[in-house]
Amino acid sequence: MAKKDLITEADVRQMAHGGELVLGPTRIATPAALDAAFVRGIRVVHVAAGAASAVSAAGTGLIARMRQQDGTYIVEVRGGRAVVTRLGPNGPEPFGSE
Repeated sequence: MAKKDLITEADVRQMAHGGELVLGPTRIATPAALDAAFVRGIRVVHVAAGAASAVSAAGTGLIARMRQQDGTYIVEVRGGRAVVTRLGPNGPEPFGSE
Protein backbone atom coordinates (compact mmCIF):
# COMPACT_ATOMS: atom_id res chain seq x y z
CA MET A 1 0.00 0.00 0.00
CA ALA A 2 1.34 3.43 -0.93
CA LYS A 3 2.18 5.89 1.81
CA LYS A 4 -0.23 8.83 2.06
CA ASP A 5 0.60 12.44 2.80
CA LEU A 6 -1.87 13.72 5.43
CA ILE A 7 -2.67 17.44 5.37
CA THR A 8 -3.80 18.80 8.74
CA GLU A 9 -5.47 22.00 9.87
CA ALA A 10 -2.05 23.29 11.00
CA ASP A 11 -0.66 22.72 7.48
CA VAL A 12 -3.53 24.68 5.93
CA ARG A 13 -3.11 27.56 8.39
CA GLN A 14 0.47 27.97 7.09
CA MET A 15 -0.77 28.34 3.50
CA ALA A 16 -1.39 31.72 1.92
CA HIS A 17 -4.98 32.97 1.78
CA GLY A 18 -6.47 32.28 -1.64
CA GLY A 19 -3.97 29.49 -2.38
CA GLU A 20 -4.61 26.02 -3.70
CA LEU A 21 -4.61 22.64 -1.96
CA VAL A 22 -4.31 19.65 -4.28
CA LEU A 23 -5.51 16.28 -2.99
CA GLY A 24 -5.45 12.88 -4.64
CA PRO A 25 -4.89 9.18 -4.10
CA THR A 26 -1.71 9.72 -2.06
CA ARG A 27 -2.50 13.12 -0.55
CA ILE A 28 -5.48 13.43 1.80
CA ALA A 29 -6.74 16.05 4.26
CA THR A 30 -8.48 15.90 7.60
CA PRO A 31 -12.00 17.35 7.87
CA ALA A 32 -10.59 20.18 10.02
CA ALA A 33 -8.06 20.95 7.27
CA LEU A 34 -10.84 21.21 4.70
CA ASP A 35 -12.80 23.53 7.01
CA ALA A 36 -9.71 25.72 7.47
CA ALA A 37 -9.19 25.81 3.70
CA PHE A 38 -12.75 27.06 3.22
CA VAL A 39 -12.33 29.77 5.86
CA ARG A 40 -9.00 30.92 4.35
CA GLY A 41 -10.34 30.97 0.78
CA ILE A 42 -8.02 28.16 -0.29
CA ARG A 43 -9.26 26.26 -3.31
CA VAL A 44 -9.29 22.48 -2.83
CA VAL A 45 -8.57 20.50 -6.00
CA HIS A 46 -9.08 16.75 -6.20
CA VAL A 47 -7.10 14.91 -8.88
CA ALA A 48 -7.71 11.42 -10.22
CA ALA A 49 -5.18 8.60 -9.92
CA GLY A 50 -3.87 9.12 -13.47
CA ALA A 51 -3.37 12.84 -12.94
CA ALA A 52 -1.61 12.41 -9.61
CA SER A 53 1.77 11.71 -11.21
CA ALA A 54 1.58 14.97 -13.16
CA VAL A 55 0.79 16.85 -9.96
CA SER A 56 3.67 15.17 -8.13
CA ALA A 57 6.08 16.19 -10.89
CA ALA A 58 5.11 19.84 -10.46
CA GLY A 59 4.60 19.90 -6.69
CA THR A 60 0.99 20.88 -6.05
CA GLY A 61 0.72 22.62 -9.39
CA LEU A 62 2.01 25.95 -8.11
CA ILE A 63 4.84 26.15 -10.65
CA ALA A 64 2.46 25.09 -13.43
CA ARG A 65 0.03 27.86 -12.43
CA MET A 66 2.86 30.41 -12.42
CA ARG A 67 3.87 29.32 -15.93
CA GLN A 68 0.31 29.86 -17.14
CA GLN A 69 0.16 33.47 -15.93
CA ASP A 70 2.78 35.99 -16.99
CA GLY A 71 3.80 38.21 -14.14
CA THR A 72 6.30 39.00 -11.44
CA TYR A 73 6.39 36.62 -8.49
CA ILE A 74 8.09 36.61 -5.11
CA VAL A 75 8.90 33.18 -3.71
CA GLU A 76 9.68 32.81 0.00
CA VAL A 77 10.59 29.57 1.69
CA ARG A 78 9.30 29.25 5.26
CA GLY A 79 9.80 26.04 7.18
CA GLY A 80 10.33 24.05 4.00
CA ARG A 81 7.20 25.45 2.31
CA ALA A 82 7.24 27.75 -0.70
CA VAL A 83 4.95 30.78 -0.34
CA VAL A 84 4.35 32.72 -3.57
CA THR A 85 3.11 36.28 -3.90
CA ARG A 86 2.26 37.79 -7.28
CA LEU A 87 2.90 41.47 -7.89
CA GLY A 88 -0.33 42.66 -9.48
CA PRO A 89 -1.47 46.09 -10.67
CA ASN A 90 -2.82 46.89 -7.18
CA GLY A 91 0.22 45.59 -5.29
CA PRO A 92 1.16 42.20 -3.84
CA GLU A 93 -1.49 39.44 -4.06
CA PRO A 94 -1.27 36.02 -2.36
CA PHE A 95 -0.80 33.42 -5.10
CA GLY A 96 -0.37 30.11 -3.27
CA SER A 97 1.90 27.84 -1.30
CA GLU A 98 3.08 24.26 -1.17
